[in-house]
Amino acid sequence: MRNPGLAFSICPVARTLTRVGDGWSLLILRDAFLGRTRFDEFRTSLGVAPNILTDRLGKLVDAGFLERRRYSERPPRDEYVLTARGRDFQPVMDALYAFGEGAFPLAPGAEA
Repeated sequence: MRNPGLAFSICPVARTLTRVGDGWSLLILRDAFLGRTRFDEFRTSLGVAPNILTDRLGKLVDAGFLERRRYSERPPRDEYVLTARGRDFQPVMDALYAFGEGAFPLAPGAEA
C-alpha cells in the first residue's frame, strides 16, 4: 500500500496491509510457504521483474516476514527464509486460498 500513514493506524488490518498489501508480496509469501527460498526460484515461479522482486523481498525482510541468510560467499548469494512472524501469517494465506477456491474457481479446461 502506498499510504505510509497507515503503518501507524489504530486499525490492525491497515497496519498489516502496509507490509503485505500488494500482490507480489503475497505471492512471494505463498512461494515461501511452498518451500522456495532463493531469488531465482521466486523469479522463475512468479515471472516478476528482478527489480520488483528485489524491492518486495527487501520490504518483507524489513517487515520481519522473511530473514535474509547468506548461503554462498563466492559469488555472494542470499536465501529468504520465513521468520516466526512469517510463519504466523500462514492462516491468512490459508484463508485467501480457501476464499479463492470457493469464490473464483478455475474455468472449465483451465490448468491449475
